[in-house]
Amino acid sequence: MLEALIQIVGPMFLLAIALEMISVMVEQWGAARSPDEEAPKHNALALLALVLTILTPGLLLAHGYVLTHGRDQTLLVIALGLPIAAVLIGALLGAILGAALNGAAPVMRKLALPLDIAAFGVTIYATLATIQALVQAAQNGGVVAP
Repeated sequence: MLEALIQIVGPMFLLAIALEMISVMVEQWGAARSPDEEAPKHNALALLALVLTILTPGLLLAHGYVLTHGRDQTLLVIALGLPIAAVLIGALLGAILGAALNGAAPVMRKLALPLDIAAFGVTIYATLATIQALVQAAQNGGVVAP
């Protein structure tokens, strides 16, 4: 089953999912545990991190859906479940590590944005065919043909 999924969505899809899980884990690891720990950020880098955190799993979900929607339902469930599981597992592990190893939080805060950018870059590379298909669909009235 995994071989069929890799043939459909590509091996870079799995790498992008792994990087997204690591990125979310580092974000949660470095998250402030109390309002006194870190002042809220209201700058362009915080906005960039937010946008990347939303776009990366969204692109992975779109890629998984577009490439597997007409195939076996098991492949569809796996292709959609992997990005969701990566975000949930990464957030859970990051929260646990952040609570257990609170001293590493400042380093993780500095590492979070570069990892977000790396995960987004690999995701763009892995999902480029889907992005092009979605752009073409937007231009020709909503017909998606990967």
